[in-house]
Amino acid sequence: MPDLLMNEKAQKVLRVLKDGNFDSIEPKVEFDSGVVYPAFGGTPLSMEEIRETLLLLSEAGILSSEIVDNVFMCPHCQSHKLMIRAHCPSCGSPRLIRGRMIEHLACGHIDFEEKFKGEEGLFCPSCGKPLKQVGSDYRTFSFLYRCLNCRSVFSNPRVEYICSSGHVFGESELTLHNVRAFKVNPDKRRLIEYMAFDVDAVLKPLVDMGLSVKAPITIQGRSGIKHDFSFAIWCDDEGPPIIVGSIHLSERALSATDVLALWAKASDVGVQYKLLITFSGADEDGRGLAAAYNLKIVEGKDAQDAAEKIKEYVDGLLKEREVSMAKKDVTPA
Repeated sequence: MPDLLMNEKAQKVLRVLKDGNFDSIEPKVEFDSGVVYPAFGGTPLSMEEIRETLLLLSEAGILSSEIVDNVFMCPHCQSHKLMIRAHCPSCGSPRLIRGRMIEHLACGHIDFEEKFKGEEGLFCPSCGKPLKQVGSDYRTFSFLYRCLNCRSVFSNPRVEYICSSGHVFGESELTLHNVRAFKVNPDKRRLIEYMAFDVDAVLKPLVDMGLSVKAPITIQGRSGIKHDFSFAIWCDDEGPPIIVGSIHLSERALSATDVLALWAKASDVGVQYKLLITFSGADEDGRGLAAAYNLKIVEGKDAQDAAEKIKEYVDGLLKEREVSMAKKDVTPA
């Protein structure tokens, strides 16, 4: 899953999953913040970035997800903070009042309940007759609307929404946002351990040596194609890197295909030294091809073990380069 390894957001989320040892990631809906995932409260990512990354991990099969809630949002800016404004369906006026209403069955007059109330009971304000029996004299409606502009009475006003950014839209335009909960697939927990890999910590000894390290990095090759590497190492800031490398984060052993992929990319960008780091070992074909292509495989038991072996390899490589350059500088007698 090279895309996840090169994805800094995915790396941050994977490390939270690893360090927290979560089985599930539950959402919480808040008015101020919208949909949040409290497990990632201390992560320097926005909740939208976290949600997108969790979906990405779900698509990769590392997580499973299910819809547990929903929230309507603005179709223009995705704001969840909405106000509702009602209009008269007849004339469009927003000048509405709402309340409990009564209809006098004999004359058909409909008005708010308070208009029918008299000192001795209910009386129709239109014809003046008393209303004694519900069902035979009158019927009631809970919460009807009256337009103060055209005087029409209705139960369902025309509704429009206004978001916190000022966008105005109708109900049919609302975006339905599915709120998802996520679960870690049990058989992928080991993979999370592999993928939640702190590249900076492993390469720190090289930085302490005065080398320039960038991880991850994209470098354009001589073919014009841009290639992704887990890291690249420079002796100085000028010129191409002296080493490019990939980190094999998988439960399967590193294979000849992995070796060939790195060799092809490194050759295109013109880098002589190639370094493959693996925590799941390498198969016989992978080791054989790496030896033939002069590509170094570092098999680490853990991050610390890998860091020590990488430092030892790079230190030896730099000493060889110094000796080689010194020989070139010697002027023949």
